[in-house]
Amino acid sequence: MKILDFDLEGSHFIIEADISPRQEADDDMECQWLRFDFDNTQVYKETDGAVSPFQITAVAWAGYQLTADHALKDVIGRISRNETGKLTVHYICPELQEFFDELKKYPAISGERTIPYFIFHDGDIARLAYATNEFLYYEDSNYMPLMFRTVDGTLVSDNEFADMGLYESEENVENGTEHILPFTDYGSDVESACDLEDEEDLEI
Repeated sequence: MKILDFDLEGSHFIIEADISPRQEADDDMECQWLRFDFDNTQVYKETDGAVSPFQITAVAWAGYQLTADHALKDVIGRISRNETGKLTVHYICPELQEFFDELKKYPAISGERTIPYFIFHDGDIARLAYATNEFLYYEDSNYMPLMFRTVDGTLVSDNEFADMGLYESEENVENGTEHILPFTDYGSDVESACDLEDEEDLEI
């Protein structure tokens, strides 16, 4: 069934998948906000009114071939961090909307674009750790930084370059070329729903 309908970078896409309730979680299982599994993911592209399967040819930075499951995780991540500019969402299935509604309960910075405290990234839940007028740095369950642009939430880096970016932002704050943005830190509130230290990747 259709789970997402959106425009990304000027192209119209539809993602379909089989939806099933997640099994009862163990105490050490991953975040409970996502209560459904999405299997047999398929990506379609609409061109001039014709919808056809979209062949993913992109390769990840680490060198592996990206799949429809990666595409789904990517779009869920973009929506979770309220990305603007490149992404326009037309439809979200109720099962995913429930997940996004949980994340929306924790706004970190309110404004023209609400910046969330918790985001979904590559099967993980990350929390905002450092924010400037230029960049946002989230921390995943392995305490690794993820770097995004403050203006629109687009990804800058989710590898070691994010470490370098964080260092540079801290330097820029000291010399006055960037300034810190205060944000609401929900601290341990997440522990009631997620165990960030022990969580496994969310299966999509």
